[in-house]
Amino acid sequence: MLKKKLAWHDSAWAIFRKDLLCEFRTRYAFGALMMLALITLSSISMTLAGTALSSPIAATLLWVILFFCAMAGLSRTFIHEQETGTLFILRLYANGQAVLAGKLLYNILLLQLMTLFILPLFIVFLNIEIQLWGQLLFVLFLGTTGIASVAILTALMVVSTGAKGSLFTVITFPVLLPQFLTAITATGLILSGIAPNWREFFFLAGYDVTIIVIASLLFDYLWYD
Repeated sequence: MLKKKLAWHDSAWAIFRKDLLCEFRTRYAFGALMMLALITLSSISMTLAGTALSSPIAATLLWVILFFCAMAGLSRTFIHEQETGTLFILRLYANGQAVLAGKLLYNILLLQLMTLFILPLFIVFLNIEIQLWGQLLFVLFLGTTGIASVAILTALMVVSTGAKGSLFTVITFPVLLPQFLTAITATGLILSGIAPNWREFFFLAGYDVTIIVIASLLFDYLWYD
């Protein structure tokens, strides 16, 4: 009996729904992200004891929290398939590009929900005032989309290794560093009430597109290797 692969869009949608359903049942990734964010922000708030932070430091703290929360959740991008032994079946019945699209959509959605949870806590715990909401949300969207895109490749690279979590973070951070620094700079300006230059937005968007294109070119090789 010959195997029959689903259409590209059907496979991508099925993978996205499967990951969403697994997360809804276990709440592992989202729960881990929320607890880490809550504990980190609470600790920082108690340490500062009401002391005001400068905009650059506040922006750096925000992105450090977002990055490590993302690392805690996205390292398991392919772990469920490995633990249940369905990686081989997924390779047989789903096109590599469909897997990439489905996983990427799920990762982006997870990080956007994480950001919407963390941002109000960040404002309340650290007593931050924000005037340029549109620019801030756009920078956060572009930055977290970049994290989600890079995490797809690095999670697939380390899925068969022993120290998945630590190795995942070590590989991901250098790749994200240019975007990470740009996002911190843009966020620092926004928290100061200054609109970032269009070059920051252009760089963040261009980085996301570049990473997604690179992921599309490399994914089939990594997926079927």
